[in-house]
Amino acid sequence: MDELERALTRLLASKVEEAGIAPSPPPAPVLRRIKWRQFFTALTTGVVVAALAFGSLAGVRVVRDLTAKAATHPAAHRGGSLVVGTREFPECLNPLTGCASATGTWWTVLQHVMPRAMELDSRGDFVPSPLLAGAPSIQAAGNGFTITYRLDPKATWADGSPITSADFAFTWRAIMNTSGSDPTAGYDRIASIDTSRPKTVVISFKARYADWPDLFGGVAGGILERAAFPRYANDPTPDLANEMQRDIPFSGGPWILKSFSLGKIVLTRNDRYFGKHALLDQVTIVALTDASGAARLLMGGTIDAFPWPGEEDFLDRFSGHSNVRAIAASGFGFEALWFNHSSPPLDDPKVREALMYAIDRQAVIDQVMSHVDPQARILDCGFLAAPAMGPWCHSTPFDRFTYDPEKAKRILESDGYDCSHLPCTKGRKKLVVEYSTVSTNERRLRIQQLLKGRALPAGFVFLIKNFDSGVLFDHIGPRGLFTMAEYSSEVAPDPSVTREFGCENIPVQRTGFTGDNWIHWCNQNANDLMHRSDRTLQVEQRIQLMDEIYRLEARDFISIPLYVEPEMAAWRTDRIAGPIGEFAGSQEGLFFNMNEWYRAGR
Repeated sequence: MDELERALTRLLASKVEEAGIAPSPPPAPVLRRIKWRQFFTALTTGVVVAALAFGSLAGVRVVRDLTAKAATHPAAHRGGSLVVGTREFPECLNPLTGCASATGTWWTVLQHVMPRAMELDSRGDFVPSPLLAGAPSIQAAGNGFTITYRLDPKATWADGSPITSADFAFTWRAIMNTSGSDPTAGYDRIASIDTSRPKTVVISFKARYADWPDLFGGVAGGILERAAFPRYANDPTPDLANEMQRDIPFSGGPWILKSFSLGKIVLTRNDRYFGKHALLDQVTIVALTDASGAARLLMGGTIDAFPWPGEEDFLDRFSGHSNVRAIAASGFGFEALWFNHSSPPLDDPKVREALMYAIDRQAVIDQVMSHVDPQARILDCGFLAAPAMGPWCHSTPFDRFTYDPEKAKRILESDGYDCSHLPCTKGRKKLVVEYSTVSTNERRLRIQQLLKGRALPAGFVFLIKNFDSGVLFDHIGPRGLFTMAEYSSEVAPDPSVTREFGCENIPVQRTGFTGDNWIHWCNQNANDLMHRSDRTLQVEQRIQLMDEIYRLEARDFISIPLYVEPEMAAWRTDRIAGPIGEFAGSQEGLFFNMNEWYRAGR
């Protein structure tokens, strides 16, 4: 251990109690990103290899670099270690159970040790991972289809044994049979996996599934080493629920998990990795609790880099610090005001239309979001698309809804409201809209107060009724016990909104309030278009179908988008170099390409 590393060790030990670093992970509600979207659609019978036009399926993320550029560094070289921090710290590691529902589980450990079939590049495109010898081939077969992966002959696990088709089959069985398994969607459509050729994986599907690239890879998937679980290796129904709580006993990625404890993860280089070998010898990941403390730790040299959700004045913390680079990157959170179409008065389309002109979205950008990201802008894409995620936001159907109190009142008056005094009334009843959000989210609370003041000149009274995140997302939302709510939904590489807006997915009591269509929008034309889109793989045709869905969303005033949630990152340019920040704001997170980072000085 060199002097720099010894100094870092001493600093870490002495500053565990300092603000910003935690000896144990922060509470789960703080750390978890709710997974609103399961990427799924139906596959058309005309699927061929040419459909693998991965580059056409995603857009380029926008990165705002508002601090000093990094100095010139020596060429990439091996050796040394670094310490990074994150708020997204896992509580456990099992990729098959609820542990995997926390984004941090993948960002900090799983994506670094689990090999994948397909993966996402920094633009959100599906591409073959280093495990594959090339693009997979696809063949339609009746109502189903088959996918054939050819594995790199050099691909081995960290113990030197080859990665084979038997590992794919074992992973599939474990996913389907582990108690409380989280990622079964799509895997349940697999009929069989042919393991007769070790380096060729033939997966036969009994039903069509367009999101097959997310299986055994993608955003939150990977492959288990069968031999690492000798007790279950030949079990036709392996239940791994009690495995991998504090360790991952294998690696097929650039790193090996050396240790995992509450608040600290240590990764070391996997010298048997078949892709780009890690340049660093070791990376330590520590849990952070607040941006101010994390910034102090970065500037003080205790940590070398950290990602952070969009936060006011984050970039300003590092202004003038020549050895720190901080960026704001387009994220994948679709922030919106969501209207419940079953809750009066928003069950009235005219009231929803007027409400669209009573929301001052530009004020939200100017007075709140510009302090987070100086280049923030109003989101006018259809639900759920974002400018930096694929070609789906080439139309902007919501750009016509600008703040116009007089127009809002005229619409209300055409609906029988009296707007001679404010707020508008009908039958002497004031026009009141309940407005809910997470009670501990300071930014949303500020937006709430801002929009409340802007709504009154347009004839509306906003009645604030907030909840903690658990109550809002586990009870209020699914049961439709809100009128208007502000929260963020995740934008996926696949544009399907059938899960969120399909008529069949409105939660009702008889189904136990399952279903993600919390706003209770049901437009049969849109519903048919959603299912048609789910069966269409050709991008150009699907863009046309999605544009029509987006047009109907705006016509029905389903809700109003606000902005894309930005993601931030900062790192020490005098300590680390390489393509840092390339994955900031992506669904893989800042650390995805840590194997390409290296020490800035020798």
